[in-house]
Amino acid sequence: MAIQSSARVAVIIKRETILGTAAGTSGGDVLRITDSPGFDPDRNAIESAEQRADGTTAMGRLGSRSLTGSFNGELTVGGAVDVILEAMMRGTWRAALQITQATAGLTSITTTTTTIVAAAGSWITAGVRVGDIGRLTNHSTAGNNNINLRVVSVTALTLTVAGIGTNAAAPLTTNAVADTSFEFTILKKLVNPAVPVRYSHTVEQSRTDIDLSMIFLGCRVTAFSISCRPNSMATFTVTFTGLNWTALVTGTSPYYTAPAVTTGLALVADDSAVRYNGADVAVITGFDLDFTIGADTDSVIGSTVAPDVIDGNWRASGTITAMIQDHSNVALWEAETIFDASIALQEPGTAPLPCLGFYLPAIKLRKAVAPAGGGTGSLVETLDVMIGPKVAASGYDGTSVIVYSSAP
Repeated sequence: MAIQSSARVAVIIKRETILGTAAGTSGGDVLRITDSPGFDPDRNAIESAEQRADGTTAMGRLGSRSLTGSFNGELTVGGAVDVILEAMMRGTWRAALQITQATAGLTSITTTTTTIVAAAGSWITAGVRVGDIGRLTNHSTAGNNNINLRVVSVTALTLTVAGIGTNAAAPLTTNAVADTSFEFTILKKLVNPAVPVRYSHTVEQSRTDIDLSMIFLGCRVTAFSISCRPNSMATFTVTFTGLNWTALVTGTSPYYTAPAVTTGLALVADDSAVRYNGADVAVITGFDLDFTIGADTDSVIGSTVAPDVIDGNWRASGTITAMIQDHSNVALWEAETIFDASIALQEPGTAPLPCLGFYLPAIKLRKAVAPAGGGTGSLVETLDVMIGPKVAASGYDGTSVIVYSSAP
């Protein structure tokens, strides 16, 4: 009889149409995991209070089911990561927005190394917002095409942009000749919607050596965190709260047929750009984001399976570690100054480079602390970040977090 190894496993996720009813077997997305706890199915123990003459305790029973689980992985662009992010934000991906010279009366553009200037019309009316990540195509200067550009400010006529990686400071080539035929495409994005959208998933844990699987039903994403460090893969942890599970019998595994798997490289912090309080910075030594949704399953009479995963408020927080250059962060903390921050990551290779970004339009420091010193290397301070919603304004989306992805 074969024995299942710890390494050869597969995790596949697919959105459910009806909460707690298994998604169809066709398709799904492979979740590219690292060492992970996985799901922890459990049943409440019901203890007997019977008093027996022999002094023993009567056999207990098993009651309502409960289900939680978490998986770790390396951040990639698209696939299961996009499915999870959509569920975590309780929103819907906005399709990539294509803007041309005919959009909102823009007519034509010229470029400097850091700006895209329209001759007329309005970038704001066209739909561009601060924090957006976009790409020029069909531009007369070939070197300006297919570069991931972060929009750091927007007015009616001028986009101020920054790149990612080696071309962050001056991503464009200057062209003072009006270009009357161009495209500027904003990557698809997620914002916090006015009305949360609640998703559930069927998740399979496939044990490939023994050709057996367990499927977990009614799974809502209740936490997602990312962690970025120098010389390391950018990593994530996703947590689910679910309703029920089924252990498949021999001959019925795997559950999903032909699930999709992304093939892109894992993202690393070295190929990223961090913007903090209005400027790109190169002293960040760590960047962590944590998203959580309070959730619970309530037991009911007549069934061991709860009717729903009741989710509560969405919350975001973060931690940044940085080399100390001055006391500016202490001043921001003391004054409760609200500012913005972002991190954008991209794969290496030939443009257009796959990209994943997070923009936080309204944050402030809950704490700024550093040790007294000692040892070697730079003195590093830890900044605990509070994240709240920004009110929609000219050139800004109303949201707490915006997520960008170059995946279709």
